[in-house]
Amino acid sequence: MTYWNYTGDGFWELHDADKKILKAHARAQDTQGRRIDTRTCALTGQEKQGNVLILHFAGDEGLLLTERLGVTDGGMAWADCTLQAADGQTVHTRSLAPLVFSAPGTQADEASPAIWKDLWIKMLAVPYDNTMWLRYEALPLRAGRKSYDLTVLYSEDSREGILVGALDFDRWKNALVCSATDANTLDACCGIADEGTHDTQPHGVLSGQAVASSRFCILYGSDYRRLLERYGDFLASQRAPLQWTQGVPFGFNSWAGLAFRLTEERYEKSGDFLREALMPNGYQNGGHTYVNLDAGWNVMSPDRLIAQAQRLHDAGQKAGIYDAPFAFFGKDPDQEIPGVPGHRFGEILLRDEQNRFLPRVDGAIPYDVTHPLWRQMTAYKFGNFVEWNYDYVKVDFMTHGGMEGRHYDEAVATGRQAINQGYAFLNDLLSEEKTGRPFFISLSIAPIFPYGYGHARRVSCDAFGTRQDVEYELNSHTYGWWLNGRLYQYNDPDHIVLYKSFGMERECTEGEARARYTTAVIGGTVMMLSDDYECDKARERARQFACNPAVNRIAASQTAFFPAESAQCSASAAYTALIDGRQYVALFHWADQKETVVLRADRASLPKQGSYRDLWSGKVYSMEDGLLQWQAEGCDALLLEMCAARHTV
Repeated sequence: MTYWNYTGDGFWELHDADKKILKAHARAQDTQGRRIDTRTCALTGQEKQGNVLILHFAGDEGLLLTERLGVTDGGMAWADCTLQAADGQTVHTRSLAPLVFSAPGTQADEASPAIWKDLWIKMLAVPYDNTMWLRYEALPLRAGRKSYDLTVLYSEDSREGILVGALDFDRWKNALVCSATDANTLDACCGIADEGTHDTQPHGVLSGQAVASSRFCILYGSDYRRLLERYGDFLASQRAPLQWTQGVPFGFNSWAGLAFRLTEERYEKSGDFLREALMPNGYQNGGHTYVNLDAGWNVMSPDRLIAQAQRLHDAGQKAGIYDAPFAFFGKDPDQEIPGVPGHRFGEILLRDEQNRFLPRVDGAIPYDVTHPLWRQMTAYKFGNFVEWNYDYVKVDFMTHGGMEGRHYDEAVATGRQAINQGYAFLNDLLSEEKTGRPFFISLSIAPIFPYGYGHARRVSCDAFGTRQDVEYELNSHTYGWWLNGRLYQYNDPDHIVLYKSFGMERECTEGEARARYTTAVIGGTVMMLSDDYECDKARERARQFACNPAVNRIAASQTAFFPAESAQCSASAAYTALIDGRQYVALFHWADQKETVVLRADRASLPKQGSYRDLWSGKVYSMEDGLLQWQAEGCDALLLEMCAARHTV
């Protein structure tokens, strides 16, 4: 049984079965600098409404704080707080912390999670988004360490964990922050705008007779990985991912292979290569492939774009295109807005309180996505994509839509409110009701939250074809596999480079190509090859790795493999999945030297004995006495299918 208990002196404790999980208090501050902390103010009342304990506090600076401590019907604990002014006036705030938590106090006969006494405890630092090659980090508690929207404290050895995560993403940017005064105390904060969110302005001010924080949930269990999945399941029950019924997209994207060398001829030949050489040999899903333009597609006129989409459709393929709807990469704010005659870009760029344009982030100034002229421009652009008969759009640099600033819509006070509005507008433009056909929306550079707006979200920054790309992509999978099918229909593992991207100084090895393709297969997933197929070796590599039907069936299964281990700032080397009753294991090695990779059956929840066939080579590997060993020659991967029916555990 999970329940909250008020212990006095402004503290409360969370109990789960026979353990005290944590103790906590709350604090808040208004924009006048007035503060309230439940430890130093008066409890003026408490009440119980169903499964919710409500505590009322009054501070000595004219503020009131109401704390709600609840438990869902499914046994998940949650908490939030509400700030008010004692005199009934409107309160203004940009900082609420409904949970400031640490280890609970226990008596000799009381138990608490062992991780609170573990010097090796790890805090999962979740990045706000996926730009600038951000990655997940699992590191010891340290003053100032920060994780955006959720974290999980856990032991890498026992896997025991406590997850604390936000449940609301409509107004506040949230974070979990190790206290500056005690690293073993963490603040669940609402009102974060900093370098990690790429903000240059303070978090917006929320105002009202009462201002509520986000709700935060608390989950405790024996395996932190299952806590992440349980958290994702609850979020999906509150807001389902944007549904896609056409299956995992297989295809080609122009960026990594061609970048700004993109021409109509190269685009056309790439589509021909997929159709003539790859699709007949198994690189397709449902008989289709997508041939997607990325940045630089404006080398073609509208007439030629229409002709290319029609050509693809006539051949049984689908067409994709690209835009950055929240970010202005232009150099001249006085340039006329396309589709909005008589108006200039400067009218729709986000500004600060001094009416200055916000600084460029990733080379672009954020648009004010609440401005009616931005809506008019965006409706014009995306209306063209629909009219030109495209089927898929990669939307990039979406973080810009959530940056703090002064918005045209005065009802929008925060970046989170703005990005929700911008996302909802895009979803409506491309809904099947509006377009008359399924239209795939792939978010590229984008925050994890708010969720549920794109069919897919890229899990990392740009990842191409080297062993470093393999490790970087797997870092996102090690800690973010659970997003697939819960917050987004698909995790997108980015371009699959099998030979050489425009930014690579050398060709990738065969092992790197096999590993990079396998990272995509186990991702959930979106399968987008990207090489320059004018090169004979690039075509050869695609035939070699993209045409394995058994491997591609796994990719089409929409299954994100389960990580066997945590890996601090790096990635697990092993992942497992059960697909149609069959056990699969993916093993990776990304060092450039020869090494023995050892898979422990107990850590991967596999039988101690058994045989596995590698779907790439056909070679059989044996699990003996709970160990499977693989001699890896540099960067490479195995994709193993259990082939022995008999086993002992």
